Amino acid sequence: MRIPFVRGVMPSSRTTSVFFLVAFCWVVQVVVVGASDDHDHDKLPTSADGLDGTLDPSLELMSFDMGSGEEAFSFYMQPDVTTFYKDQTLPASTPVLPKHNGLAGKFINMSNRRLNLYWYVQYRMDAGEKQPGAMQANLPPFESTGTATFPGHVFYLTPPDDPYDVLIEFYIEEDQSVYFYDPYVVPGDEEATERNLAESLNEVERKLYDQHRSNRLFNEIYHAKTGRDYLAMYPRSRPIHNMWRADYFGQEHWITTRETYFVEEPPEDVLKKLPSNPATRKLSHDAVISCRPRAFEIKNFLSDVEVDHALWLGDTIGLGKSTTGSGGDSEDDIDNRRTRTSYNTWIPREQSPIVDAIYRRAADLLRIDEALLRRRGPEEYPRMTNKRTAAETLQLVHYQDGQEYTAHHDFGYSGEKNPSHQPARFATLLLYLNEGMEGGETSFPRWVNAEHFEELKITPEKGKAVLFYSQLPDGNMDDLSQHAAHPVTDGEKWLMNLWVHDPTFG
Repeated sequence: MRIPFVRGVMPSSRTTSVFFLVAFCWVVQVVVVGASDDHDHDKLPTSADGLDGTLDPSLELMSFDMGSGEEAFSFYMQPDVTTFYKDQTLPASTPVLPKHNGLAGKFINMSNRRLNLYWYVQYRMDAGEKQPGAMQANLPPFESTGTATFPGHVFYLTPPDDPYDVLIEFYIEEDQSVYFYDPYVVPGDEEATERNLAESLNEVERKLYDQHRSNRLFNEIYHAKTGRDYLAMYPRSRPIHNMWRADYFGQEHWITTRETYFVEEPPEDVLKKLPSNPATRKLSHDAVISCRPRAFEIKNFLSDVEVDHALWLGDTIGLGKSTTGSGGDSEDDIDNRRTRTSYNTWIPREQSPIVDAIYRRAADLLRIDEALLRRRGPEEYPRMTNKRTAAETLQLVHYQDGQEYTAHHDFGYSGEKNPSHQPARFATLLLYLNEGMEGGETSFPRWVNAEHFEELKITPEKGKAVLFYSQLPDGNMDDLSQHAAHPVTDGEKWLMNLWVHDPTFG
């Protein structure tokens, strides 16, 4: 069943069955069309991005040889900005450089030593003694970490027991995101390099080192081809989940769902926690959904009743200070007071039928089976030995006057020791629970357009959702997915967010 809505206006009927809405891409509507099929528990969703099974047209297959034979990879090539303005006046023929010049910084430890990563602004003087910079992460052997950064920043690595013994400094440049620490390589002398490796690494460590060396070579190929660094670990497969296209501003798609849209709160005997045992839960099975960065607005994703229920749960569960992750095994908590100043809590899917319906509707929006957003029984996707959910627990966030979350990425870095399994955040769904505050916009400061260098701002509206992807169709992380929550200058802001991973969470 498909219910066409116009510009997100809900139908007048108060039925609580099937609903879905209109989505928008950036400035423009992007409405999504979904279809319901019988579920095949032995078939995975794919990164084909249309209902006809076609791959994203921006993927370009290319062969290359890194020394061990011919390999092939489908590279995501950013479309020409002129194609974003279909049936519109073209402001310019080239993208405008954004005012915000930040980027992702990824630091890879190719040694068998555990190291500390510091951010150096200047050596501080305290009672005449030199002080180290701000510690960012404790970096295990053959692992990586990352952070949002800017050209001109300087990072450095030290042994854990001596913050003044600087092993290498990384000077952030505007066109480089990935930085390697390789203490064994002797530039221009392969024999000396091999001697260092033979003397320093055992068999297992050598295998991990060779994986990073291949990844470094591939990054050079990838950057030469696309102009971007490869933020994943080569080889990483394309996402198994579907991605919606955003070919031009104003493009429309339709979404279909059969999940309940609550316009009245159920009675108390119904509004209770659901069992977490998948064997006792029979869930529906349709899958549906989803720009550079690919970001969409969906009006009226939540009803007023669902919004009120989420806020009530926040009062019931209680909120704590929000934190940020380091991306590494830091022994000290990272000081994030200037980065993220909100309060939050977590709402499990099983908390109530209303929360369960929100997860199911999100699955339809994402065009993935709702079963992938929960722990599954043995009969569901039997070829997937990992029964973990692909979704993190729904997060409820509260911003008070002056609170914000500065520009950051939602993705992290994983898979350095097992490139065949690289779980990472794939998509973020933001759900706004109120409106009318001053400030509080969600912004994408580096969006590609031909009009102006200002950031793209999205104003919170009660019940509205914003969907964006942290990955590109070729499996790389999308550096342009960097986003921020602007400070609230008057009033307060409530929202929920759902992070969906590819292929699974953890």
